[in-house]
Amino acid sequence: MSTARFRRLLRLLAFVPLLGTPVFVPAQLPPPNVLLTEPRAALLSSGPFDLHTRASTAFIYDDNISLHDREDLGPGIGTRLRDVPTGGDFIYSFSPGLIVTKPATLGGSSRSVFSAEYSPSFIFFMKNDEENSIDHSARLDVGYAFTKLTLSLVQNFEATAGGVVDVGTRVDRNYYATAAELRYEMTEKTFFQLDGNYRVTDYETLTDSEEWSATPTVNYQISPKVIVGLGLTAGQLFVGQQTLNVLTNLTQTNRFVTVETEPQTYLGPTVRASYKTTEKTDVSLSVGGEWRQYSDDSDSFSPVFSLVGSYRPFEGTAITLEGHRRQQNSAVLNGQNYIATGGSIGVRQRLRERLFATFTSSYDHSDYKSTDRNVRATRQDDYFLMRYGLEAIIGRSWTVGLFHQYREDISTDKRFSFDNNQVGIQAGWGY
Repeated sequence: MSTARFRRLLRLLAFVPLLGTPVFVPAQLPPPNVLLTEPRAALLSSGPFDLHTRASTAFIYDDNISLHDREDLGPGIGTRLRDVPTGGDFIYSFSPGLIVTKPATLGGSSRSVFSAEYSPSFIFFMKNDEENSIDHSARLDVGYAFTKLTLSLVQNFEATAGGVVDVGTRVDRNYYATAAELRYEMTEKTFFQLDGNYRVTDYETLTDSEEWSATPTVNYQISPKVIVGLGLTAGQLFVGQQTLNVLTNLTQTNRFVTVETEPQTYLGPTVRASYKTTEKTDVSLSVGGEWRQYSDDSDSFSPVFSLVGSYRPFEGTAITLEGHRRQQNSAVLNGQNYIATGGSIGVRQRLRERLFATFTSSYDHSDYKSTDRNVRATRQDDYFLMRYGLEAIIGRSWTVGLFHQYREDISTDKRFSFDNNQVGIQAGWGY
């Protein structure tokens, strides 16, 4: 492990008790949608802890495993990436998993929550066996409730070798995300909440980054269904050493300069609102503005928001919604951030007692912005994804499903445009 990587890991461990909101990274393969909806007995119990096991498998045909050739991405980009074969391939994956939980006690008398899970994914390519990989996913959830104070912590880790839209091809990546929440009940209707995040994105050859943010809010319960809050978000984004092609975009003359970047600092107000009924509706919205100062002392101001919701209009019908506008650094275009604005909708419809139809669609518009005066950013992407399938629950432990997924990226920089189809069968088991 390099010295710089070791320092980042130490910083992560130091921040674990304080900050975090998970920022999920797309996995290499579409995860199984099939879910076991019936309660499962523990495989093994020891004191207050239960042990559960699970496994999922999928057989998929992917018609564009690389998204792009390394050479297609041009000098300064392709040379930083490993060779990736082109064309389609059949992919097989197998993912066992273990979950250790501390279940809720009868009557809700327990004040603590604990859950730890780990799942490796063994991924095999039928033609391009040099792309075989073992991905890893781990998660820890802990929490404790005092009389008026509630504390919770979520830690995620992912190690993947898959396609990334920003990069334009398959890359190896380690990702750490920490989430923490503190909630203090001030009165019967008023509470103070502190949310934070810390994440590390570590690429094998591309630009690494780490980021922290904290959002304290004061919240008021207007009615049993509606809560509103007002707060302030502050944070910093640290981008690793970058090699800037400072003249290519301006004069078409190649000149690469390696620079150490200063952290980007951002600050802005946040307004929150949530609406929740007992059974049908659960919606949370956060809206704010973000003033951001870059390493070259330039700055910008832009709106940001986050929306998460679920709705059950009828028995057997579940609808989920997600929306966002956020800014993050590019891992492949040095000296540039991109503002991603988009959302998704998912529908799960019961057709028969144990047969379900699923549909998911998402859209993202990414607008790239320069973080250095010597770099001109011109890239804009429109990314679409659509996935649909059937799922069946077999007994209390087995599920099977079929799916088709289509995604397309339309970029003003043609090096990053692509389209991709995946079709497959998947199965899951849990105990």
